[in-house]
Amino acid sequence: MQWKLLPSAIVDQLKRNGALKFEELHKRTKKSFNGLSENELETMLMKMEIQGLIKVYRLPRGKKRIELA
Repeated sequence: MQWKLLPSAIVDQLKRNGALKFEELHKRTKKSFNGLSENELETMLMKMEIQGLIKVYRLPRGKKRIELA
């Protein structure tokens, strides 16, 4: 699958499941995008947050919660 489709796959997962923790989102998107590292997902989430598509909340113990804006 092409990396260009990653933002739409992230939005689709969030529409289906509501807010997700970073680890759960990584697990679900890694199924479609083989070789997707946590760094690559983190970079894409930062780009999407700057564009105003999603919101990323910092939780205790270094966890993150992602939801649609």
